[in-house]
Amino acid sequence: MSRNNLQLYIHLFFVTKYRDYLITDRVESKLHQFLWNKSLELGLTPLMINGIQDHVHLLIKIPSTITVAAVVKKLKAPNSRFLNELTQSNYFEWSRGYEAFTVSKIDISFIAEYIRNQKMHHSNGTVNSELELSSHLLPKG
Repeated sequence: MSRNNLQLYIHLFFVTKYRDYLITDRVESKLHQFLWNKSLELGLTPLMINGIQDHVHLLIKIPSTITVAAVVKKLKAPNSRFLNELTQSNYFEWSRGYEAFTVSKIDISFIAEYIRNQKMHHSNGTVNSELELSSHLLPKG
């Protein structure tokens, strides 16, 4: 085989500092669009981005040339600056940690649909604990 065929899908999850409700209706769509565009700029393939007031989920396809840690670093820091400039404040900050899970190609549709329906899951109690933050893994702040 003379060609590589890599299909590396990652479900990323990160939260606001102190789990504060910083992702307001005013900035939510701009945040998601920024993450989408930044993903493309980094050579990633974004498949779904959504979340609620204190966290965001991303389903992305990554190339073999970038690590998950580098992806997170290159997504989180620039969008914090972007949101602080957008809101003309200095309040927006992500928690230092994150979670990342590999996703089988067969599960992409399921994970994407789950991410798409974040608000519904959180409002009606149908949150899937395996697809949400393991709060004990992230330090507060």
